This record gives sequence, structure tokens and C-alpha cells, in this order.
Amino acid sequence: MIIKGNSKYEKDIYNSLINNNKHNKTNKTKKTIENNNSRKLKLKNLINKLNRNSIYRKPKYLIFIDFYNNPFCNDINAYLLFKHYIKINETNAVYVINNSSELYKSLLKKNKTKNLIPVNDTSNFYKVMYPYLLNSKIIVNSYVYYDIQKIVNKVNYLKYLFITHAIGYFKTKIISPQLDTLKESKRNIIISSPFEYEFYKHKLKYKDEYMHKAGLPRYDRLNLIKRNKSENKCILISFTYRKYSNTIYNKSLYKKNLESLLNNTSLMSILKNRNIDLIFIQHHFDFFRKRPFNSNNFQNVKYRNQSFLSHYIEQCSLFITDFSTISFDFMFLNKPVLFYLIDLKDKLHFEEKEYMRYDKNKDLYFENAFSKQGPLIKKIKDYVIHDFKLKNRLKKKYKSMFYYRTNITERIIYIINNIINTKK
Repeated sequence: MIIKGNSKYEKDIYNSLINNNKHNKTNKTKKTIENNNSRKLKLKNLINKLNRNSIYRKPKYLIFIDFYNNPFCNDINAYLLFKHYIKINETNAVYVINNSSELYKSLLKKNKTKNLIPVNDTSNFYKVMYPYLLNSKIIVNSYVYYDIQKIVNKVNYLKYLFITHAIGYFKTKIISPQLDTLKESKRNIIISSPFEYEFYKHKLKYKDEYMHKAGLPRYDRLNLIKRNKSENKCILISFTYRKYSNTIYNKSLYKKNLESLLNNTSLMSILKNRNIDLIFIQHHFDFFRKRPFNSNNFQNVKYRNQSFLSHYIEQCSLFITDFSTISFDFMFLNKPVLFYLIDLKDKLHFEEKEYMRYDKNKDLYFENAFSKQGPLIKKIKDYVIHDFKLKNRLKKKYKSMFYYRTNITERIIYIINNIINTKK
């Protein structure tokens, strides 16, 4: 929903979005339409071939798919499961990997390509995947790849388990489409939190038998980390992206308040005195959209791209964000999270604002939400002075977000085996 405002800024935003929408519709070229039709035809042929040849199948493969394949972020839940299976010599575990991804390039250099299925989602995916899909025991997917869901839905023998990108807490509006294309009997999903259970049960009408309580495999990895004491203590700042154009971005309250925060002299002074680094990691969407970030303008901030994300989740003692799902990694580690509602007063009704639900759920942010910079800075200083210690009440709140905090991978392996062995 876009509401036209009265100010010149709001009118600019409104006109830009309207023009962008018109531009996008009119620029759907013949080539794009042909490519889409070709993809749909390939998908249809693959589904027909799988159903037709199902009498010849010999189930043996456990297929794991992330497809985002970013080795530096925490979006590789399926890959971590795959690694576990390989470690225990499960030779039929295979991992579908984008052949242009950084993870694949990294594994290629290390000569660790055993049981990998390198694919290109636009050209050879359907051809390469056929023998594995025909003979699969289960598909474990942690990325919303709709072609896979369409295949699963229309090929009766395929069994499927979906692991969410992260705990579905802030962004419940975008959870619904992730599985609504699937038949009910295919909707096996890993849930990490009582909050997710309530949402799937009451909002999406899921049955208990398809909701499997465990957690995210990446949380097991968090249990193993040990902070590098030779490095300075640090605070991590990372905000999610906004979908509007770069022209609007440059005029936005989002950019203005972000730059103001990173230049706050009062904050920088106390951090410098206590030898604490301030790390800013730009969202990959902003990075690839080439939204300018001139690190020279922020002398006391260490700018990193998302290649360093996992390291600073492990290393930093405090996280500042708007509604990033990385917040749950910090909560899992009992590290404080501060939510800065950085553009709450922006009158543009952009999509993200709809599912952030700032005004409807004040408790959603664990008593640590700020719409103004002054109180936020005061709270940061308070955590710095008290060595980032959590109050017991907040510890309990953080703990309540997770069903389990240990042995999550083993729990999911057990769930996978049960799905494989069920007759449904």
C-alpha cells in the first residue's frame, strides 16, 4: 500500500514508486516472457517424467538444498545438515549448490566437492536434478525455491522437510507464501520457537503432526564458538534493506538516521575510551545495489561486508538492528539486542513497515526498542558500562524464544528419519 503524502519528499517517493511500477510492467520484454515460458515447460516436463518413471525408482538420496549458498552468512542450514551426514559416512547425502556461489568456489579450491550437485537454476537445473529426484528419500530445503515446491507438490512419492531461514518472528507476513503452494501432507516444517508454533497453528492452520520442534542447525555451531580474546570487544550494527530506489534511498530517513548514528560523537567517545570497536555491516541487498557507503565519513567505524558476518556474530557483545533475524543468534548466545526503529516516522508505507508491526506489538522487542537516537545511545552506554550483562528478566525472555539450545542437529536427523519411514 502506498500513501501519497503532502511534503515534496513524500510526493517524490510516491511518484518514484508509481513510475517504477509502470516501468517494470512495460519492460517485460519478449525475451523475458520466452525465458519464463521455457522454464515452465522444463518444469512441467520434469514433473511428468518423474511421475511416469516412478516405477523404476530406487530411493537412496537425501537431498539438501539452500540455494542461497552464502558461506559467510548463517543461511546454510541445509549445508550444515549435509556436512553432518557426510561426517557419519552417509554416502547418499547430496547437496544442491549454485555453481556461481561463493560457497561452491570455496569448496572447489579446497577440492571438497564430494556429493555436491552443482547446478545453474536457469539452464541445467531440471536436467541435472532428474536422477536425484527420481531416487530421493527426502528433500530438505531451507530456501524458498518455488520450483522445488511445485515439483514436490505434484510428484506424490517425494517427501519434503522445510527449515525456515530464521525464526519467524518479525516477518510473519512473508511466512505464509513459503508453504501455501504445498499439499497439507507435504508441509513438514522445522519450528524453533513457541512463537512459531502459535503462528502456524492458529494463523496458518497447520496440524501438529507436520510441525517438528527442533531449531536451526546453525545454532549448534553457535554453541561451539569461543571468543577470540586477542581482539577488542565490539558492537555490531546491521540493518535490513529497504526496497525503494537508490534515488529515494539517498533522501530517506533511513539513510539520514543511520549516518547520524554512525557519526554520534558521544557514542564514539565512550567506545574509544573503553577500547570497544563499532562494526557496521551493510545488508547484501544494499551492497549489491551499490548504495554508497563512504567509510571515510565514519572515522571510528569499522565497515565490513557480509563476508564477515559470522565472525562478528561470534565476536561482538551487543547487536543493534531494526528487525534483522540475526538478532536471534545474539539472543541464543545471551547477548543483548537493541532495536532501533530507524525510520518509524517515515510516512512512506513501504512493505517492511507493514510486517514490522511496531505499533501493534510493543513487547515484541523485549523492552529494548527505540525510535529516537538519544535514548538508544543512553542504553548502549549503559550496556558498555555494565560490561554487556543481561538482566535476569531479559535472559528469561530470550530463553523463551527457543525450544532447544543443544543437540539440534541430532533432533533434526531423528525427524528426517521419521518422515522417511512414515507411510504417508
